[in-house]
Amino acid sequence: MPQLRRTSMMDYRRTAWLWILAASGLPAPAWPHESASAANAAAEQAKDQVGTLIRELGAADYAVRENAQAKLRRMGLNVFDQLYHAQTSDDIEIALRARYLLHSLNVRWAHEDDPPRVRELLRSYGDKTEDERQSLAAQVARLPENQGLLALCRITRFETSNALSKRAALLVMQGELPADGKTAPSVSDSIQSSLGNSSREAAHWLRVYLETLRDPAAALQDWASITEAEERTYHTAPDASSFEVLRDLLRWRADLLERLGREEESLAAVRKAVDLLDGSQQQLVDCIDWLLERRGWPMIEDVAKRFPERFQESTLLRYRLAEAQLRNGRQEESEKTAEQGLKSNQDDYHEHLVVAYSLQERGLFDWCEREYRFLVGRFRANSQEGLQARIMFSEMLHDLQREQDAAEALRDAVAAIEKDENVRYLVARLGREPGSLPSRMHYFLAEHARLSGDHQQRVEHLKKAVGHDPKDADVLIGIYRVSEKDPAWRKETLDLIRQAAHEFRNEATEYERQAAEAPTEGVRAGYYRELAVAHNQLAWLVSNTEGDYDEALRSSQRSLELRPETAGYLDTLGRCYYAKKDYKNAVLHQSRAAELDPHSVQIRRQLEFFQQALEAAQGQSKQ
Repeated sequence: MPQLRRTSMMDYRRTAWLWILAASGLPAPAWPHESASAANAAAEQAKDQVGTLIRELGAADYAVRENAQAKLRRMGLNVFDQLYHAQTSDDIEIALRARYLLHSLNVRWAHEDDPPRVRELLRSYGDKTEDERQSLAAQVARLPENQGLLALCRITRFETSNALSKRAALLVMQGELPADGKTAPSVSDSIQSSLGNSSREAAHWLRVYLETLRDPAAALQDWASITEAEERTYHTAPDASSFEVLRDLLRWRADLLERLGREEESLAAVRKAVDLLDGSQQQLVDCIDWLLERRGWPMIEDVAKRFPERFQESTLLRYRLAEAQLRNGRQEESEKTAEQGLKSNQDDYHEHLVVAYSLQERGLFDWCEREYRFLVGRFRANSQEGLQARIMFSEMLHDLQREQDAAEALRDAVAAIEKDENVRYLVARLGREPGSLPSRMHYFLAEHARLSGDHQQRVEHLKKAVGHDPKDADVLIGIYRVSEKDPAWRKETLDLIRQAAHEFRNEATEYERQAAEAPTEGVRAGYYRELAVAHNQLAWLVSNTEGDYDEALRSSQRSLELRPETAGYLDTLGRCYYAKKDYKNAVLHQSRAAELDPHSVQIRRQLEFFQQALEAAQGQSKQ
């Protein structure tokens, strides 16, 4: 009897240990005096025991159902997969109880060894709506250096929404893995360990993805089967998939086939992705942008012919079509299409403003300028629309170093601010201090004077600029660079810099507090945007003047934690490293900024400056 008791305890410990291993993904060990096959048999036995308890959830006896439910709840995440599949049981009692148990499981979405920003994003992931969870997963995926990789695998495995589980897997697949062969195996091991023995579809995708990293050609048939199965799911069980999931899966396979030189098969996958379109503007713009990246000119024309009314209605889509024609060498036709875009929907201010900014981001500056000039001509400077258009237009011209034109774009707005209190109120509604517009106008004129070699005019305009807005970081940087030979002015400038930096710190502290107390994710996201701006402003000001460069670097890094892969913030990070004389990192991060915003003249110019500094430093080290 004692021996029988020891055997029973060993069986219990073995079963519990196998459940733990199942959750962790580690292989089952060979226990003392037993073979690996015996251990596998024990694992199957544990699985069978869970299966029995799940069947008892539908027992006729209420007490049996309750007892089975209590036992399954105590087992925790070890029974997740079996409960997940039980949701679709034909027995409604089993399905309902399985669903209840799944939602009651305590998943630790954020682990102690996760990076701080991952923990911050996922701290209350399980309490969010499905849309909010999808947004959080996307934010985790955008974090640099694969910081969110394991968290995304966790979501893939334990997310109760099948569509979100698949979205998380796709986010892993769409990420940029390290190019060096030494790092890739560790990434592969991390993914495999996080998935454990999960039998979910998305977990299978990631296992095939790992095989693809090792031998892409060998995995092609698996991807064909996966996409076919997902197409069936999308059409027959839409709750288990989504348009975005199937679209991104088809696109991923198309890109893989193209990399392997399987052009016809790749084109077939592209066509399937295009065939999913329902004609909404968001879907069409996203599709055209993807096809532009792939240089799929004929396919873009096919989409335009398939949805002619949408392209007639949408100014943005007309310009996308014009861009495709331009890139395909059909310049005359593209100009006609762009002109049609300019003349369409002229009463829709918002659409034309979005179009102007989109054209700016895509480096189509001639079309962009026409759009901005249309808006400036259409909406007076004493209207909120007119003010917003002038502000955005002036900043674009400034980036192109057309400084006098940038100042002129603001001149009538500045005059309206000086004359009309209502206009000052409208500027405040746009989130700007009324003095910021005259300050920017004089700053642009100072920059024009600098480029023209007129030192006296530069100084005069900088003094006027700081008089209107003593917190404008660009203005303070400009004054810092010209005040060196005037001790009194230098002292005054340094006082202003310290005061502005102090205010940026206070703003950051306040936005941190408001974000922590925000009632919804949407409100919190708004505070995080403002927080990122405050940190970026502090970092930009200090790194270009004087102060604590380590603090500036931390602030810049914080802004990028909040807004990953933002070109302007990476531009600041590059400057912070330059201030610390770390020219290698300055070039590294500035290069990334230039990749993200290849059309920014200011970013490219700063990259060249950092590269020259790095070359000079390397030359000195060799001497």
